[in-house]
Amino acid sequence: MNNKYIGENIKIYRERKKLTQRELGDKIGKTWEMISRYERGESSPLKQLNNLADALNIDPRDLLRDSSSQVDNYSTNKIPYFTSIPDNNDFLKTKSYLFYPAPDWALQIDINTFAVDMNIVDGSNGVVYISPNSRYEIGDTVLINDNDNLEIVKYRRNSRDIIGKVLAQEVRFV
Repeated sequence: MNNKYIGENIKIYRERKKLTQRELGDKIGKTWEMISRYERGESSPLKQLNNLADALNIDPRDLLRDSSSQVDNYSTNKIPYFTSIPDNNDFLKTKSYLFYPAPDWALQIDINTFAVDMNIVDGSNGVVYISPNSRYEIGDTVLINDNDNLEIVKYRRNSRDIIGKVLAQEVRFV
């Protein structure tokens, strides 16, 4: 197991969460120096893999991926891509088998951003980026589930079944 690429992945996900080495270390009960050694590949983080993944809100397998040898199959900028509504509206990474390339800014807003095929929303061609963790204010555009039908609407105080805030929409011309 190559500690260097695990360390690189730790750093990538830590920076996306806007955490310092000290903050990540505090979350897992380690010093910032140890986090630094993990990130440089000088110490093995394998015993802390689950703790690191929990602190970074990712799957432990994400830390094990060698991004340099799997560029075509995996990118840290690929987000879950949904072409149907998952059971219980669980738009989680673990519920998706498809992934979509995301712009850096979308993951900087929310590391849990995911993409939804517009075909299941309104039948159009395109993709919409959804942030499940962003706060919304009156007038923001949000994705809701209304009786198993996805809709993009303006947020109102009484909006229910909100899946997340719409960050952007890509339109595909066919």
